[in-house]
Amino acid sequence: MESYYGSENFRTLAPIHRHLGGHNLHWNEKNTELTIHYTALESFTNPRGTIEGGMICAMLDDVMGLFAYFANDHKPATTINLTMDFLRPCVVGEVITKCRFIKQGKTVLNLESEAWQNNKIIARSTANFLVLD
Repeated sequence: MESYYGSENFRTLAPIHRHLGGHNLHWNEKNTELTIHYTALESFTNPRGTIEGGMICAMLDDVMGLFAYFANDHKPATTINLTMDFLRPCVVGEVITKCRFIKQGKTVLNLESEAWQNNKIIARSTANFLVLD
């Protein structure tokens, strides 16, 4: 799926995706799972020097939104609600996110996602997305 970034499709990605340093997008159709790598920048840090929770939340919202698009015949979807569990601090560097279905309805998608850094889970999120016509 790396070619997705080198094609016209990249222009359809939200500006926030590029701002968050999204890259290495991999859609696993067989397992219905999306993996995206992000680059957590120094500009994303809080006064303690760790990545601001809202930036991690944005990464997980982004991976879930793109997952909803790929998993639902390229139909757009919007976030209805989202919950976050921050499990350990995130530092500047590579963040790997994964998303999959909890349940797929016709108009509402129930999703879960995780953020990983240095082979350790740093955050988990669940969300409901409304499929738009």
